[in-house]
Amino acid sequence: MKRKGLTMVKIMFLVLLVAILAACGASSKTAQTGIGTKTEAASTEADEVQAENADTEADGTDSATRIINTPNGELEMPVHPKRIVVDGYLPNLLALGMKPVGATSYELENKVIQDQIDGISNIGERSLEKMLDLEPDLIITWVNPAGDAKVIEQYNKIAPTLVLPYNHFKDTYESMRYFGELFGKEAEAEAWLADLDQISADAREQIKPYVSAEHTFALMGVFVADKNFYIYGDGGYRGGEAIYEHMKLNPPAKQAAEMIGKETYRQISYEVVGEYAGDFIFLDQGEMLSEVWGSNEGVWKTLDAVKNNRVFQLDPDLFWGNDPISLKLQIQEVAKMIVEREQANQKNK
Repeated sequence: MKRKGLTMVKIMFLVLLVAILAACGASSKTAQTGIGTKTEAASTEADEVQAENADTEADGTDSATRIINTPNGELEMPVHPKRIVVDGYLPNLLALGMKPVGATSYELENKVIQDQIDGISNIGERSLEKMLDLEPDLIITWVNPAGDAKVIEQYNKIAPTLVLPYNHFKDTYESMRYFGELFGKEAEAEAWLADLDQISADAREQIKPYVSAEHTFALMGVFVADKNFYIYGDGGYRGGEAIYEHMKLNPPAKQAAEMIGKETYRQISYEVVGEYAGDFIFLDQGEMLSEVWGSNEGVWKTLDAVKNNRVFQLDPDLFWGNDPISLKLQIQEVAKMIVEREQANQKNK
């Protein structure tokens, strides 16, 4: 009986040991499954994040930024700005197929872009409140850092601000290529410039029967704000770029020596106007001439261009625009004025 009792104890001990070992094995297996599950979940989440980031970068809606050099120092701006507000250069962006969310009233009043501004909010005369409401991710302005530092400071509190002062660019080729590169639209910029070159070539061909290599063309005007008389160079003022760079019309010798490629405008007195006058004169705000010159207006009437009916009154709504869209229209208008006037003069001879 004693031996049988010992045997039963051994059997019970072995059963208990097996049960304990089985329980430990199950516990160990459960722990391994739990770790594996957590690792798997973390891996899946990481993959989803990576995929989301890849999609974001692909569609251009990421928040990535880059640093560029500007006339106002380094600027950190979005790689893909989506909500641009402009205080200057609106036609440049429109020419590239871009539509800002907001622009100043001055820019929106430009008559040559009226068919392209639907959907652009009017921020008035630089209303900071209206700009804030638009939540821009980039502001572009042509104000001068030297004279408008306060404006730029206020803009920068709203969004990164790209400062490109008025007349910063040498000509339209430079400005269009700058914005094309800035926004990844190089192909659009080159296509636009190729069209500009074709328009210029066509315009030069139109005036060939009426203009010789010896003819000279002056660009002058009365400025209503200060009631003074000015001459203009080949910059953006009063169509100078269209007349001299694209139409390739010859300026009078004194204007060529002192103004072309050097000065954009200069105030002169009536006593020296004859020194700058050409065979043809493009005149801005000529209706103010009598008021500015008074009894000295007789000097104006002695000029050959005046006597030969070769003075062209410029439309300020068109020729005050210093932008790429206005430029194309200015070139075409210059050609039209010359052709129509010379045809009329020939009939009246």
